[in-house]
Amino acid sequence: MMSKKKDEMGGKKPTPHPSPAQVEFIKNKFLSVQQKYEHKINELSIIREMVAAMKSIDVTDHDRIWRSQLDCLVKYKNLSGAVLYLFKDILHHQGKLIGSRFDNQTDYSFLRQSRLLNHLTTNKEDIIVEDLHNSDEFNHMEGSLYAMPMISRGDVHGALVLFKNKTQGFQAADSYFYAIVRDHLMNTVSFQRFYFDKISEEKHIMYLSRFFSKNVVDKILKSGRPRLGGERKKACILFADLQGFTSLSETIPPEEVVVILNDFFSHMIPVVFKHSGTLDKLMGDCVMAIFGAPLHDEKCSLHAVSAALDMFLAFNRFKQKKKGKCEKLKMTMGINTGELIAGFLGEENHLNYTVIGDTVNSAQRLQSMARGNELYVSATVFDEIKTDIETLDNIARIDQLGELKIKGKKQILDVCRIIPETC
Repeated sequence: MMSKKKDEMGGKKPTPHPSPAQVEFIKNKFLSVQQKYEHKINELSIIREMVAAMKSIDVTDHDRIWRSQLDCLVKYKNLSGAVLYLFKDILHHQGKLIGSRFDNQTDYSFLRQSRLLNHLTTNKEDIIVEDLHNSDEFNHMEGSLYAMPMISRGDVHGALVLFKNKTQGFQAADSYFYAIVRDHLMNTVSFQRFYFDKISEEKHIMYLSRFFSKNVVDKILKSGRPRLGGERKKACILFADLQGFTSLSETIPPEEVVVILNDFFSHMIPVVFKHSGTLDKLMGDCVMAIFGAPLHDEKCSLHAVSAALDMFLAFNRFKQKKKGKCEKLKMTMGINTGELIAGFLGEENHLNYTVIGDTVNSAQRLQSMARGNELYVSATVFDEIKTDIETLDNIARIDQLGELKIKGKKQILDVCRIIPETC
């Protein structure tokens, strides 16, 4: 009676056992989930190995990086081949094809001229060819193909093309994994391009810094990379030369000559840049500087003369630092202004900024006429600075020398001499 009442009051009923069909269904469901899980783990492992392979190779070794990535795909996804085609190679600016193949025999170079690449570029969509032998373009091959455009910021930069020996080897379900692989490769391309662009930019900055002040370098780079060619400009040219250095260099070891010259230039060049000048070149113990090029400067003559007077002050500090034999050294300077041709000469990878014209030649002649610790300027220069002469420091005396015959030239030049107070 008690047992019957307990059942009537809601006691536990025996749990029914699942039928064999239900057991089989649950088992198959579990195995399916497990298989999908293992498949995802496998794909994550492939991507992890691709990333690890990339990290172990120098970023500059392009071919090894790409080949290692493709080898991982071929090995772990049972591909017969994988091809990465970059429309513009980072270093050589031309199409580059890198292939990895299971049989080490198949040549994928035919892809360069294939309609497939044009289709990827135009439509920007993945392409699956289920049976290559029955296709128009790839009927010389067996198996299937999966091709993806490599897109960044809306532009197609290349293509990833995968091959399998069997027909219908690629399914729509594969697209998610291969899209991750494609994006990983595109990120690598973008990183490499950024890396080499920065290296190239740093090289340009280092190169331009030899001639221009930091502000001028920034303005040049903002307007684009330097290019071959010259333009007519009005500019001012300064020459500064050490007097007595040749005799001194004959009495001291060559190593000491180099040390003295480097120290002299380290005092002079910052002064040129300080006054918005451009260093054209160093010739032996001579400095040639430009004011008013490449950037236009209405007061290029004033800045050139101001730089020259400051260079005499720097020259005095140089001699005090060196003492000894360098105390006998003197500096001669010449400045001229006028029209000239200014620009980058040479070839694209070895550019040299310089100026050409009679204005330049006359400036050098003026410097050669000056005696120790004197600055010779043309009357054209003096006319442009005379209203600002009171603002200039380190002037002891100004002499109007009148018209002088310039050595090696037919014309006569009106010349002024400026004697620095400290030199």
